[in-house]
Amino acid sequence: MTPLYNHCVFRSQERSETHSLIARELIDHRLRWQGGEVDTRLYKFNAQRLSLYSLRYGDAVSIFPEVYSDFSLVHFSLRGGIEILADGRRQEVRQGRAIVSSPRSSIRLNYSNACEQLILRVPHDVLSDAARQLGRTHLYGSIKQMPGLVLTEAACQQWEVYMQMFMALEDYSQHDSSCAPWLENIEKGMAMFLLLQSHDMVPQPVSMVEYSCGSVDNSQAKRRLDRLFEYALTHLTCPVTLADLAKAVAMSERQLNTLCHEHLGSSPMLWLRNLRLDAVRDILRKNPQSDITSVAILHGFSHLGRFASYYRMRFGELPSKTVKSARTG
Repeated sequence: MTPLYNHCVFRSQERSETHSLIARELIDHRLRWQGGEVDTRLYKFNAQRLSLYSLRYGDAVSIFPEVYSDFSLVHFSLRGGIEILADGRRQEVRQGRAIVSSPRSSIRLNYSNACEQLILRVPHDVLSDAARQLGRTHLYGSIKQMPGLVLTEAACQQWEVYMQMFMALEDYSQHDSSCAPWLENIEKGMAMFLLLQSHDMVPQPVSMVEYSCGSVDNSQAKRRLDRLFEYALTHLTCPVTLADLAKAVAMSERQLNTLCHEHLGSSPMLWLRNLRLDAVRDILRKNPQSDITSVAILHGFSHLGRFASYYRMRFGELPSKTVKSARTG
């Protein structure tokens, strides 16, 4: 990874400085330090359409970024590991593994102590162009539907080779402009590689099992999350208020809001809305003859315009596209 380390953006041992500089370089976010030693280092270089970063904080941190609007991030855990909570789904990315992160409603990243991440910023127009060139435009929608696509171990090994090649060629092209077309092809190839990882992978609805088996530190919080899931999953077609959810887990509304942000990565009602959207999508995919309006209303979406907007935001397509795809196979 030597070429990347020739492009230092900044080094800092100050928390406030770290936050402001990374927000300026990457994306606005909230940052929670765990109390250890700060040793932040950010390295970066830009190619024609992609940007690659190396980021470490030293201390273990929790990061709450704004949701990515027109790009996805590929995290490769070079040292240590991270935990990502995206759209209510928790995934761990240990050292040597990679994940394509495309959250639609909420995102939280937990860096372990001394963790270092290689982060590739991939604009969505690059992925869209690559999908068209592959003649498989549906793969672009597939990868955007997954809040986090963890690459297989074999794919991670290939991805690391790709990054090494990308960095070496980018560094070389600084001194030889004739390499530019080759670098452009490398960028396209990386985008195609990521798209092909989403083939035949279907995002599963959020389930109670994901969190019951997760690493919620506080046993009381874990029990309350289990009760929350049980209540929500048995009331997906019933009117439910924030007060109802709080009562189901014997907490105040404020306490429930804190619990959900801490462990689910979003507010309680946004999390419930996403559960219902997942349920609607599951029905439409399994029973494409279903009436979209009826299924939406059954799950509490009385305003169909907003329902369509929420659905597209979460899955990258309208409900009618889901039905059409399910019918045609």
